[in-house]
Amino acid sequence: MEAKLYRRLKGKCVCQLCWRFCKIDEEEAGFCNVRVVKGGRLYTLSYGRLSYLESRPIEIKPLFHFLPGSTSITFSSYSCNLDCPWCQNWHISKSPPMDGKITPAERVVDKAVRHGDESTCASLNEPTLLFEYLLDVFSLAKEKGLMNTMVSNGYMSIMALRELRKAGLDAINIDVKGDDRSYELIGGKAEYVWRVIKEAVRLGVHVEVICLLVTDVSDGEDVIKENVERLAAINSEIPIHFTRYFPAYMFNAPPTKIERLERAVNIAKKELSYAYIGNVPGHRYENTYCPDCEELLIKRYHVRVFENKLVNSCCPNCGKEIYGVWRM
Repeated sequence: MEAKLYRRLKGKCVCQLCWRFCKIDEEEAGFCNVRVVKGGRLYTLSYGRLSYLESRPIEIKPLFHFLPGSTSITFSSYSCNLDCPWCQNWHISKSPPMDGKITPAERVVDKAVRHGDESTCASLNEPTLLFEYLLDVFSLAKEKGLMNTMVSNGYMSIMALRELRKAGLDAINIDVKGDDRSYELIGGKAEYVWRVIKEAVRLGVHVEVICLLVTDVSDGEDVIKENVERLAAINSEIPIHFTRYFPAYMFNAPPTKIERLERAVNIAKKELSYAYIGNVPGHRYENTYCPDCEELLIKRYHVRVFENKLVNSCCPNCGKEIYGVWRM
């Protein structure tokens, strides 16, 4: 189908979906390989071509402050607009869209309703590349009383973000890859991601941030401090998740040391209210604590919620209102 968000310029099509703003010649594709020019028009190859469709816990995203304990119909496609050599989902992010049947947007929403899911979630590969499909899924989901979420690298354009919000985007977890040096390795710029985070907050989207601490790339104290300071300057209530890296794709550095993850949380808690550790099942920093009185509010193990003590979105001990979207 014809893509949205592009313009013609001197015989080329300029894609406006992400910060790359690829200038694409006739019969060629952009960096992501899912948007191609034919007959002077830009087309998407990824609409409805899904690599994955399943109901999953919201905690696995991770979204810890958004309907905890609920499930979300989770779907993905193929390819990506960044090039991480440590990609954890490289089997789909490094593949172009497969030929085959298109999954109608209605099927995604109907499956969510049948499973008792409370939201949709575009995830696993970079969901921005499913843009036109997301607009349809999100709109249909709203009609059924569902909420909509994404797990994204945040490299979408501001135009794309605003359109997704209009269609019904409620929450987003944005993966911050590190500092400027980290982004040089993957062909991007950190500043663009921070602009998207700031705009998502301005638009009223629930935001959480995840940082995969890649050994000797993004697990340094200076990198962590910089990202914490930038997030605190936007909103110190936004949760940050420090996730353990494991060797994958073309990167063979050893897994992140637990001590470095704990150090990251300690740094974050000096300026942020909520900091978590991911990919370490059973760690105490999987839980949610009150930032004022340190009461244990939500007890988790990996992706399961065992206890939720919140009362009307507040700490039952001291009355502190906890940032998030809660089931009342």
